[in-house]
Amino acid sequence: MKHSLNGLLFRNTLWMLLGDGIRLLLQMVYFVIIARTLGASGYGLFIGVVTLVAILTPFSSLGRGELLVMNVSRDKEVFREYFGNALFMTVVSGIALTVVAIMLGRFFLPESISMSIILWVALSDLIMYRVVEICGQAYQAFERLKRTAQLNMLMGAVRLVGALALLLVAAQHSVSEWAILYFLTTAVMALAALVLVVYELGRPRLHLQKVFAEWRSGAYFSISQSSLVVYSDIGKTILVKFASPQHAGIYAAASRIVDVTLSPIYSLMSAAFSRFFQEGTSGIGASVRYANKLLVISLVYSAFAWLGLYLIAPVLPWVLGEDYRFAVEAVQWMAVIPLLKSLHFFAADALTGAGFQGWRSAIQVFVAILVAGLHILIVPLFLWKGAIVVSLIGDFLLCCGYWGVIGYLQRKERIVRVTGQLTN
Repeated sequence: MKHSLNGLLFRNTLWMLLGDGIRLLLQMVYFVIIARTLGASGYGLFIGVVTLVAILTPFSSLGRGELLVMNVSRDKEVFREYFGNALFMTVVSGIALTVVAIMLGRFFLPESISMSIILWVALSDLIMYRVVEICGQAYQAFERLKRTAQLNMLMGAVRLVGALALLLVAAQHSVSEWAILYFLTTAVMALAALVLVVYELGRPRLHLQKVFAEWRSGAYFSISQSSLVVYSDIGKTILVKFASPQHAGIYAAASRIVDVTLSPIYSLMSAAFSRFFQEGTSGIGASVRYANKLLVISLVYSAFAWLGLYLIAPVLPWVLGEDYRFAVEAVQWMAVIPLLKSLHFFAADALTGAGFQGWRSAIQVFVAILVAGLHILIVPLFLWKGAIVVSLIGDFLLCCGYWGVIGYLQRKERIVRVTGQLTN
């Protein structure tokens, strides 16, 4: 049985690597097209909007996708109601959050960004893209990562078509036109993914009683995800507001390159996520032992990624254009990020799998608030360099927080186990 489970994890990881790899390859092509077409300033403005919306995105489904994975991985019979609840919450809250995004944009983004740009990006990411993610999580819950990988590949292909349309068909290569194409391509992908899931896994069924009964658990997941966006990406929006769109574009481009190297780690996490909930039923100790096995693989890979990023960075101006010449130094500064993220990614999933999402969310919220404050203080003075330093501080604090809490919970679990044995 153990060998069959390991074989399934290996196959699922390979599928996610293939899916994420092809998607990232397609996204890199689309990224180069958009970065060169819009220029550093235009790309920076667009990323500023995307980041602001991304902070709200986890609340557009209130953690229903994660609840779907957690519950369906343990009982496949409850799929239809959790799938229906996830779609319902995504649409209802997504519409409300679109209004919130437009209001926040007036305060946190430059006046040069029109309301229509915020609207199209918000509808795309708060509703359409979340539907795609929930469809991927539906297959993840059944450990059918082949389909999740295929959806990822198709998402990359659809976005590339949008980028080519901007380059070859659009009358003006403006941020406004790209925002419209961004929405249209995501909407097409959401419809295709929804049809596929309904055909293969079943129709969604709304269960309002569970929507209200599980709001607290879902909120933990939403807060956790939103705080992660704050600590990792808020620097882009701060750069747009307090520095310049060009500096935001440089920082965003460097971040995109680093994200490419994180793809194998994300693939391993996606393949293992549902298994964490199964291991976690035996307690935090079992969940952490499973995390440690994955962590060794991830750390070895991260060491090679660090070296690769440092060596590849000088090529960037040839690919993206002279607007991005400072991205070379930015990528070299950020080359350590895969190592830091490996250290806290699997620790975080170990806490979630064992039922300690509340602890995870609390740590992430604390780090997010601290990092946001540091960004406001440091970025106006040191620009993209300050944003990178603050981002690294955030990763380091998450490592300390997660592993510190894990140590405390493991000691507590051992005490309970010994006390129980003595009582018996």
